[in-house]
Amino acid sequence: MTNSYKSALLFASAFAVVLTASPASARFKIKNPVKAVTNAVVKPVTNTANNVVNTVTNTTTTLANNVANTATDTAAQGVGYANFAAAQAKGYANTELLEAANVEAKAYKWSSLAAADTASAAMGFKNYAERMDADSLPVGAAEYSVVRTAALNNYRPALSEASAKYEVARKNLVPVLAQGYSVANYVANTCKAGATNNWGKITPFVNKAKALDAKTQDAVFRLLRTLARGSKPDQQTATDMLAVGQALGMVSANGFALVGNAYQSNFSISVGGSGGWVAGVNSSVGFAMDTFPTNGKYGMAIAVSTGVQVAAGTSALAPGATIGFGLGWGPGSAAGAEGQTLTAGGEAGGIDVAAQWTLPPSLVQVLATDVARNGFDVNSLKDALTSSITDGITTMCQAPGISAGVSLPTSANLGNVTFSPGYTHVVWKGSI
Repeated sequence: MTNSYKSALLFASAFAVVLTASPASARFKIKNPVKAVTNAVVKPVTNTANNVVNTVTNTTTTLANNVANTATDTAAQGVGYANFAAAQAKGYANTELLEAANVEAKAYKWSSLAAADTASAAMGFKNYAERMDADSLPVGAAEYSVVRTAALNNYRPALSEASAKYEVARKNLVPVLAQGYSVANYVANTCKAGATNNWGKITPFVNKAKALDAKTQDAVFRLLRTLARGSKPDQQTATDMLAVGQALGMVSANGFALVGNAYQSNFSISVGGSGGWVAGVNSSVGFAMDTFPTNGKYGMAIAVSTGVQVAAGTSALAPGATIGFGLGWGPGSAAGAEGQTLTAGGEAGGIDVAAQWTLPPSLVQVLATDVARNGFDVNSLKDALTSSITDGITTMCQAPGISAGVSLPTSANLGNVTFSPGYTHVVWKGSI
């Protein structure tokens, strides 16, 4: 039925009602019959036509809105939000931005964009997209100093604790390291071969670090900025560490050993130091990750270290360099790095490197007793160096941790040092 046919029927019906009034209504006198007919016929028709138009318009608009709302809400629900209004409140202006951000989040192993946004908001960002844009910017030489200072400041309480234990280690080791008849000197001489034979093994990985592609360099930038914020690792941190480890060739299904028989090991990215080898207390803070998965997850840790460190500082950034960091490898899990350390430093292939051992508690006690003797001879040394002690030292010296300061795209040799004590403190550990 056409609209004109409907209008004709409505007009005819109204006209019939006027002409066939009931007997009761016939008693009333109509002063202006023409006007009455016009009002009775035209107004109802006009109002009815308007109602039809309004109903059609409102229905069409509602349907259009419902279609649009359904599409945007479906997109929002697909990335973890109840509806598009909730996504807009997080800072997403339209569905295209929402879907693009979700694709990026999924690429970094997030369960949903909502989870990525929640983690990012906890760090002070509006949303995940803003976090990625800000954290992926290149870290230049000028900003590296800011990043380094912020990282050390954010972990100042832990560094203070490590520094206090470093002082104990320094007092125990430094006075006797150079003496011929001492356990410390025996350890240094035994481990010296392990250092010089092995620290060159990290140089291929340093060279790989210098040649990281733009995407992996972005991951390093994000890691340094996360350290500067003092943020705990989240899915982004774990994914970035894993990406760097894979690009370097330090991550495998069964673990990775640079030296010795340490089939399970960890690697680290750190910031700190003050330009390579520096006498006195030198500090760094870094993320460490196991090179092997356990039940599908990788163990991670945040560790602060005091003593002599190899970590590219502002003075290590050669002309044209855009980034500096410490690259490290160690035997065992990332969470097991806690304890007193002994570090040997040197140069390999034009790169400052370090070999570091975390001393077993039993050996630390022997070293403390050795110092307390305040006098050494060949017999007292033999008494201290029982077979259980010497066997443990030999095993330890076979697999030192190795680190190097890295500057991209160039690096600078900052000099050599001998053995030096230190202390590493694990601030956080977990699996992601």
